[in-house]
Amino acid sequence: MTTVQKWSGRETRKLRHALRMTIRDFAEHLGVSERTVSKWEAGREGVQPRPEMQAALDTALTRADGEVRRRFRSGLRSADTIKLRYDGEAVETGNSHVVPAARVEPIADVTAVYRNRAELAAQLPADRILAGARVVRAMGLSLNLLCQHCPDHRWHRLIEEGAQVRCLFLDPDGSAIRAREHEEGFPAGQLAALTKLNIETMLRMRSRLPDELHGSVEVGIYDETLRFNLLFVDDLCLAQAYLPTSRGVDSPTFVMRRQDATTGLYPVYEQVFGSQWERSRPL
Repeated sequence: MTTVQKWSGRETRKLRHALRMTIRDFAEHLGVSERTVSKWEAGREGVQPRPEMQAALDTALTRADGEVRRRFRSGLRSADTIKLRYDGEAVETGNSHVVPAARVEPIADVTAVYRNRAELAAQLPADRILAGARVVRAMGLSLNLLCQHCPDHRWHRLIEEGAQVRCLFLDPDGSAIRAREHEEGFPAGQLAALTKLNIETMLRMRSRLPDELHGSVEVGIYDETLRFNLLFVDDLCLAQAYLPTSRGVDSPTFVMRRQDATTGLYPVYEQVFGSQWERSRPL
């Protein structure tokens, strides 16, 4: 019999995935709101549902069939991220790699590292990253994570609840995007076309907001050498460098959680974004 001693956001997400349910379906299954489930999952190990919901989750797991329980156990065994533990033990990874860890404080805000964008998307999907967001800032090339994996209705709900959004795209008509197409081996115009589509997606989403909320979504473009894909969601930062000989989807992503306003890597990347935004052209 599969049991959980204490449910947290981590276990609830694993159960939802094992049941192969969307957040909406899982919320209906438990009799709670979608926002409640999103908060659980965004909080991961740091959020524990109320006692009555602990019991409801116990019941949902007990009533699940054997295949669901098998997927749930398998999901718990696999690491959600490449966990960096600085207590003198080894670092746990989802690929059975073991790296010695020093007995030091968390390094420069970094909480996880993903080898490529596919691993990031599998472990940190857009709905989880954006759950309950209040300030969203992004810069990069075409910002697929935000534009292709977050539908308009979700953006509208976030913005109506008070979220402020800034999106900074590489200029699809500029020289920097042509240089990147050549560097990554894409046909001329392919990345530019994708970026234009994503810009239109964000502008369309903004145009469908009530007039008084249009100012909550700012979109800009820049035409400078592409160095980073950055996404800030409140105190969370995802930073991916564009490597000279690798496509963006194949580059590692560092996940950071702001610990202090002046130290660590979060404020460094925040300054990069702020400086680029000041030099951008608004749309």
